[in-house]
Amino acid sequence: MDQEYLEYRLKQKRLEEGMRQTALEYINQCRSIQLSSIPSITELNDVDKLLLAATVESIGADNLRNTVSLHDNLSLSLSPFSRLDEEILQHLFNRNLLILAPENSYEYVTINEEKELEIDFYQAIFEFAYSIENLTKILINAKSKKNTSALVADSQFKSWCEKLQLGECLSYLVTRSRLNYLAPPIGDKLISILRSCLAECAVSTMHYVIWKSVENAAAYVQKPGITRRHASNSVSGNIERVFGKIHSGSWNRNKSFRDASHPQSAMAKIFFDYVFGVDDGSFHYTIDELFSPYRPQKTLEQVSYATLGNVRSTNYSVTIALDIKQS
Repeated sequence: MDQEYLEYRLKQKRLEEGMRQTALEYINQCRSIQLSSIPSITELNDVDKLLLAATVESIGADNLRNTVSLHDNLSLSLSPFSRLDEEILQHLFNRNLLILAPENSYEYVTINEEKELEIDFYQAIFEFAYSIENLTKILINAKSKKNTSALVADSQFKSWCEKLQLGECLSYLVTRSRLNYLAPPIGDKLISILRSCLAECAVSTMHYVIWKSVENAAAYVQKPGITRRHASNSVSGNIERVFGKIHSGSWNRNKSFRDASHPQSAMAKIFFDYVFGVDDGSFHYTIDELFSPYRPQKTLEQVSYATLGNVRSTNYSVTIALDIKQS
């Protein structure tokens, strides 16, 4: 029996090694295609340069040749929300600005039935497409004075700014909910509510709205017959009610300070602070307040927030693992 087991294990190892080599060959083929399609620096649009600069600032390795994984990054966060982190990396990968490092990321890559790569962007490691010299220039330019009016007119820039502010709110909502042993479903309904609120309120005000809404939901659990699931489901309605009172003038627009557990991200600094010359602009101002001075008067329009993450396979449901008995 021992001999049979050893032979079985050897056979399995040979099969696994064969599958590994086949996958590596395919990944390297895709890598070769990427390397042959790297855009020149002059072809890059301003928004992609800003995204690349934020990535270098956040997860660039010490040698500036590759990234560290999002999983292993313990310094400056790329964005306020993990889903947005992954969307940024997928965007840059699709633009051939990040090149997959097969040997370091093999176990985080699978090949689906359509012969497409499925990458775990949270754990994979990538090489930068450009030299250290060019990456340094991109980072310096991202922090220098630029044509803000042109950026404001760019729909891609606006979309990423909206996603960033939405990510700030989602991250804070998850944190406050966990602290109160709640797990509100984060789907299209809640995101639609937050988008509407952010069109009129800064993130600093929304932090108060979220804090108050979660506290109300936590108090709701104390009522007879109310479970934590009921209370969690009440959060989105609470946000609507609290925002409604602020919007009508019944309540003051209480603004929060940035919580130490939610520090400013690399993307927030580059997309807001350096572009508009304001301190923590993504937190203290609405998009319209920041954009209006740089827009021709005739083009002013109401802010319309894009749904966070339009990439394929993005799932807005956030599961918060809690060992909670329904009471």
